[in-house]
Amino acid sequence: MKPKQLGRIIVILSVVVILLMIYFKIQFDNQQLQACAEACGENGADSCSISSCPYHKDNNLSVIPLLASILVAGLGGIGAYLLFSKEEKIITKKEYDLSGLNKKEREVFELIKNSDNGIYQSKIGAKLDMSKVKVTRILDKLENRGIIERKRRGMTNIVVIK
Repeated sequence: MKPKQLGRIIVILSVVVILLMIYFKIQFDNQQLQACAEACGENGADSCSISSCPYHKDNNLSVIPLLASILVAGLGGIGAYLLFSKEEKIITKKEYDLSGLNKKEREVFELIKNSDNGIYQSKIGAKLDMSKVKVTRILDKLENRGIIERKRRGMTNIVVIK
């Protein structure tokens, strides 16, 4: 499962759980108010106050709903992070099939491969002591195999690995 899909599912489930918790809290409060009204009805309307209601004597915040809310909010935050985070692109080194190349073609390929941002076509001939025609034919063969790419730069070509 992709991280964005997982994040979307976690966020949706977190929102649903939070809404359910709010709904049950409202229902619980309504039941408490109804119980207080019934208790006040038995004792008379004059004795009706929050301090005299047996259901409001223990008015501290319950720890379990608070911890559950924090946990669900944390899970929702993780889901949002997964939903909005960018996917990392994995760069793999490409393997080239050099089995059909002769010695000169491999030398040209290695020279291009070892140059960081490509190499000018004229420098290939100078470094390997080859004629322009020979370099052009070798580069044509490598380009037809899909191993290299030539880009026009002014009056010369820059050669890069595909």
